[in-house]
Amino acid sequence: MTDHRFRLVALDVDGTLKPRNAPITPGVRDAVARTLASGIEVTLATGRMFPSVLPFSQELGLTAPVICLGGAAIRDPRTGATLFERGIPLALAREVIAAARERGLSACAYTGDSLLVERVDPASAFAGYVARSRAEVVPDLLERLTADPSHMAVVSDEVRTRDLVRELREVFGERLAVTSGHPLLAEIDHPSVSKAVALARLAEHLGIKREQVLAVGDDWNDIPMLDYAALGVAMGDATPEVLAAADVVAPTAAEDGVAWVLEKYVLVERPSP
Repeated sequence: MTDHRFRLVALDVDGTLKPRNAPITPGVRDAVARTLASGIEVTLATGRMFPSVLPFSQELGLTAPVICLGGAAIRDPRTGATLFERGIPLALAREVIAAARERGLSACAYTGDSLLVERVDPASAFAGYVARSRAEVVPDLLERLTADPSHMAVVSDEVRTRDLVRELREVFGERLAVTSGHPLLAEIDHPSVSKAVALARLAEHLGIKREQVLAVGDDWNDIPMLDYAALGVAMGDATPEVLAAADVVAPTAAEDGVAWVLEKYVLVERPSP
């Protein structure tokens, strides 16, 4: 008999559920399947937009709503219905575009199930991200953007992104939430948006208490979620800040870290009386 202390498991995707730029491993797939079979809900909590999250949800057979765009949206993977969404006011979105341009960088905006990108260097690492996301490259994002975007990002590089996040936090203060879950992106949301807030909303929707939630992640945008959960787990190669915030450190995604977490803390036998 499994111990159902935890009733909801929230998993970041890239660098957690699976290695970056690699598929979900068979070991993780099997452990998630056994977790679902035991009656425990599993959700994905990621900076990806819904069309990019859906294939992973379908591969794993998940039925719980998934958290997308860093917490800006919660979607039902079975119907596509939106349970929750909170975007960035258009005036602030325009300030983000201007701040990016002032730094010689470009912004991108997530609107519904689409990604709008102002310009892309074909030789950059971001060009691959754009291709995989089927983004629309627009001549002028300021002109193209006419409604509140769900989520935004400023495109950077692995060397500059972390400092850019800190810089944009200084610029926008409490008016916007700035973080990162991708080495090339400083990600920007409405100030009330985070994976933690979305996870709390989802748990309430499912009738699950905070003390019954386990969360696993590896990057800055996962820290609030790990703080919210009764047990917050960092992957072995997580950023130093995530490692410091976690209750437990698991093996890396390449080492089937999520399977290790599920075996150790979810798929465990109660001791015999």
